[in-house]
Parts: sequence; C-alpha cells; structure tokens
Amino acid sequence: MQRKKIIYSICFIGLIMIALSCNNRGKKDAISSDLVHIPVSAEGENSDLAMPKFEFERTDHDFGTLIQGEKVSFTYKFKNSGTSDLIISTVVPGCGCTVAQFTKTPIKKGEEGFITINLDTENKKGPLRKKVAVQANTYPAETNLWFSATVELP
Repeated sequence: MQRKKIIYSICFIGLIMIALSCNNRGKKDAISSDLVHIPVSAEGENSDLAMPKFEFERTDHDFGTLIQGEKVSFTYKFKNSGTSDLIISTVVPGCGCTVAQFTKTPIKKGEEGFITINLDTENKKGPLRKKVAVQANTYPAETNLWFSATVELP
C-alpha cells in the first residue's frame, strides 16, 4: 500500500511539472523563430546570405576589488557590423549573482546596442570569474562575455 502511494505521488508530481513546462504561450519578450536565420551548411561553412555580426568594444571587464555586499554594473556596448538585422534572443548569466538587461529590438546594420550586467556580491568572497552567454542570430549563435572581480570581506 505504501509503495502505491509513493508511485502515485511521483506520477502526480511528474504530470504537474510537464503541465507547467508547457505554459510558454503569451510571453511578451519571445522572439519568433521566423526572424532568426543562421545560414551555415552541414560542413560548418557560411553561405553567402546576409548575416548580422557583433562588434563589441570589449568582451571582458574587471570590476577590480569589491567589498562583500557591494552591487555594481557594467555595460558592454556593441555595433552590428554585419549585413542584416541583429536580434538577441536571450542573455544567460553564469550565476545567480548576476542579472542582465539588453537591447530587445532588432539592431540594424551599423546601429549600436548594449548588454548591461548587474553583479551582487552578497555572500561572495575571493576571486570571481564569470561568463554571460549571449544568444543571437549571429554565427556562431552564442557569444561569451566575461567579467571578474575580487571580493573582500568588510
């Protein structure tokens, strides 16, 4: 009897997780996949189609020495040096201590955009080296930005 209750409980939890994971309809920030074209052949070669391209001022930032609990931010600026609109689909920080904001509209050829990271050093100490993965309709589809800091106790 006890074993049946456990099995039913696991099945019930599984069904709830499946139902919740399928609820992606109606998101305002979602970008249609019709807008993203990555013209790469199976051999990994670029075709001659128009492609957007990131041109960052810098892809690595050192915050220097920070005091634990300090909150800092940095903005990575970039230009679309490609030949078509650049669309950032998502920015994924490498840890829970970082939040990112970014240009959410298509960036036309020659225009500029930004990715701002906000770092909270609460409960951190020692050297930090973290990445932020930027996913866009570029080739390659993911570009990594890096930041570092040394966090000291107050």
